[in-house]
Amino acid sequence: MSKNDLRELAQLRQAAQQREWNTLQDTLKQLFTQIEPLSALGIAITRAQAFWPTFAAYYPDAGWVRELLDLIIATTAPNQLPLEALTEFPEPGCGNFLMAVFDLARAVDPQFTLAECYGHITSAVANAILADLQHTYYNQHRDEYSLLFDPGAAAQVQQSFWLDRTVANRDTAIWLEIADAVEAILPG
Repeated sequence: MSKNDLRELAQLRQAAQQREWNTLQDTLKQLFTQIEPLSALGIAITRAQAFWPTFAAYYPDAGWVRELLDLIIATTAPNQLPLEALTEFPEPGCGNFLMAVFDLARAVDPQFTLAECYGHITSAVANAILADLQHTYYNQHRDEYSLLFDPGAAAQVQQSFWLDRTVANRDTAIWLEIADAVEAILPG
């Protein structure tokens, strides 16, 4: 592993502790470029699959989402994604989960450059983490979740979400798991 890789891993872990999402995503994308695309995709798929049981419990009739995830795992995906479906799954975290699945589909779409694929993989990881965090918090604070859609209250509700100790601890822990997964497959 190169000195630069070690420095970036340390930066990723520090950003996880400080919950600096911009740094986390930028650093993760840079680290992903040091490994094979399918290995990076595997990390993102694992994170998305972790949320699948939650999504399926809310929406057992949405089998097409599981089929799409399975297609991605087989590294083929449809060119046209049903973006309008994002509003069809309003439970906490489910919209971000669906975005993660769509990002994974874009990552295996041959129309995108390798750099764009790494960007989609990184976005999939971030959306899958957000899905987990939102479900963790808003499942316990249903009254606040309904206020997310009220422009006058959304900022305060989002602040409560981000400052919640359980969310903060889980956020950091998941990003550190991602850092460990990347470290385990970095060359050298």
